Amino acid sequence: MKKELQPIILFIAALIVFGTLSLFGVFYNIGKAIYGCCQLKFWKGIIYLLMYLLKMVYQLWNVVKYFLNKSAVAIDLFGNVAGGEFVEDFVTAKEDTWYGRGDRTVSAATGELEFDGNLNKKGIWFTELLSKALGKNHSIDAYKKELKNQ
Repeated sequence: MKKELQPIILFIAALIVFGTLSLFGVFYNIGKAIYGCCQLKFWKGIIYLLMYLLKMVYQLWNVVKYFLNKSAVAIDLFGNVAGGEFVEDFVTAKEDTWYGRGDRTVSAATGELEFDGNLNKKGIWFTELLSKALGKNHSIDAYKKELKNQ
C-alpha cells in the first residue's frame, strides 16, 4: 500500500517545497538583481538587471519544456491504458502485447511489434505516421529506450 501512496505523498511534498522555495526565491532573485544593478553605473546596472531577469525567464522556459515533455508522456501512458486494446486490434493480430499497460507508451508498444515484424498494414501505416509526427524511427527508438530502462 505504501508503494501506491508514495507518488501522492511525493507530489504533495513537492508542492509544499516548491511553494515555499519559489516564494522566497522570487524575492531573493529580485533583490539580488536590484542590488547588483545598484553596484554598477546606471546603464550597466540596467543591462545587468535585464540580463539577470532574461536568464531567469530562460531557465523558467526550460522548466516549462520539461514539464510539457513529461506531461505528454503521462498522457500517452493514460491513452495506452484507455485505448491500448483498440490500438492493438488495429495494428496487429498478436495478443498479449504492451498495449493496455500503464507503464508503457503507445509508441514503445508499437515499436516492440515493429521490431519483431508483427505489424499488419495498418500498423505499418500507424508507425510511419508516428515517425513523421515525432521523428524518424520514433516507435523503434521508444521501444529501445524502454528496454534500456528495464
